[in-house]
Amino acid sequence: MSNSKFISILFITLFLFLSCSIVNKIKEKISTKKEGVNIKETTKDVSSKEDVNYYNKYIEVMNKVQDIGEHIYRNYISDIPDPKVVTRNSLIIPISFQLYAGQLAGVIKEYKRSYFDRGELSKLKGSDDMKNEIESSFKNLLSVLDEYYPVAQKVSDYYSNGEYKNDVSKAKNYDEEMKSAYSKYKTAFHKFSDAIRKYKPKRDIRDPNSISNPDERAATLVLNSYGNILDAGEAFYDKYQDVNYKSDVSDAKNKFDDFEKVFFENKHSVLNGEFTDKTKYLKYNFEDYFISTTEKFLDAGNKFFENCAFIEK
Repeated sequence: MSNSKFISILFITLFLFLSCSIVNKIKEKISTKKEGVNIKETTKDVSSKEDVNYYNKYIEVMNKVQDIGEHIYRNYISDIPDPKVVTRNSLIIPISFQLYAGQLAGVIKEYKRSYFDRGELSKLKGSDDMKNEIESSFKNLLSVLDEYYPVAQKVSDYYSNGEYKNDVSKAKNYDEEMKSAYSKYKTAFHKFSDAIRKYKPKRDIRDPNSISNPDERAATLVLNSYGNILDAGEAFYDKYQDVNYKSDVSDAKNKFDDFEKVFFENKHSVLNGEFTDKTKYLKYNFEDYFISTTEKFLDAGNKFFENCAFIEK
């Protein structure tokens, strides 16, 4: 399987790993008035509101950084030929690669200002252990991004400006620099994401059938389904990260199969659940966004495992 397809699969898994804040957002929605109905909070969160807010904000940061970081490398792989075949006559138009390389500079500036210059991140409150661990890994990630960006920008300019036509000898070294910079970024990002995930708010699952209020029962059904699916997706992601070149993919495939089973079971529960006119929006959001996105991921994942037993990471 080509590197470009592998990177595409990795990017799609962002949906699973990075959507874990959805559960908390749904909890916020169902605990407030919606269309005139007050739906009672049905979960018991062991984390303080400050911790949950802190966690959700850094999930947003993680989403944005990984979106750009992975897009850069994915588009480098798909836009730029292997350096062995690059010649002065090659037609290379790396529009997407150039676009995302440029956006990384803005992301770095945004979060440096937010954290170091009395912005939103600097004002977040949370438990000391959480703040120390997450912010330490975050500062390290920013430092690594400072190395990743100039390499990506230099390589992007080399191809976008047609410099390779005048000196094709740089292609090999630039390829090595890009792979090295991406590898360092990926290591730093995983350390950052692992620190955040360590403080994921705990779930207190309640049986919807034990709830008499129909609005509260419907909201709990949807909340449980989101949580079940995302937990299964995270379990798959953990195994997927460990896949290396010529490694055994059976553990990742088993977790993927588990995820697929959990998804279809919970999809069936939500689509066949009872919703009032005041809670149908929960079902529609689940159906229109969550289901369609997950099914795209499942389709890509099944093709991935069907066509490849060896992955270059």
